[in-house]
Amino acid sequence: SCTFSWTIVTENMASSPDMDDFLGWHASSEDIQRHEKAYNEEVLSGKVTSATKFNYSCFLIQSRYPGDVKRGISLLEELYQSPEESGKRDYVYFLAVGNARLHEYRLALQYLNGLLAVEPKNKQVLELKASVDKRMRGEAIKGAAVAGGVLVGLGAIVGLGIALAKR
Repeated sequence: SCTFSWTIVTENMASSPDMDDFLGWHASSEDIQRHEKAYNEEVLSGKVTSATKFNYSCFLIQSRYPGDVKRGISLLEELYQSPEESGKRDYVYFLAVGNARLHEYRLALQYLNGLLAVEPKNKQVLELKASVDKRMRGEAIKGAAVAGGVLVGLGAIVGLGIALAKR
């Protein structure tokens, strides 16, 4: 089982977290390095357990660096493709978390909707989905505001150009 859990997140936060906090929380460099060391030792031995790979991937997707998050997603995808049936739900859940952290909200929602098709009342998945929806709407609003500002700026430049051309 994964040592990366909601407990680890809550122990490292000042107050009771919600999913927005969880998506914004970053694993410490020390935690990532500790799990990377364990993973690399198993790679060198020729036998990587799914638990070690999963723990490492979970910490990678909580990194502040997008490259680490992408590496964590890649490891989770490898785990999901393995013939082992146990853990698939966790792999999909953390694939959703990783993609949400990369602002790949549509892909995150696809993973979450897949989980909800099997477990429609799963509170943890429903909360993460609500947080992803909220973040997606927030970015859409920001994008619209930026686009609106650009259009106003272009309109002013065109208007100034027309005014100067009439002289």
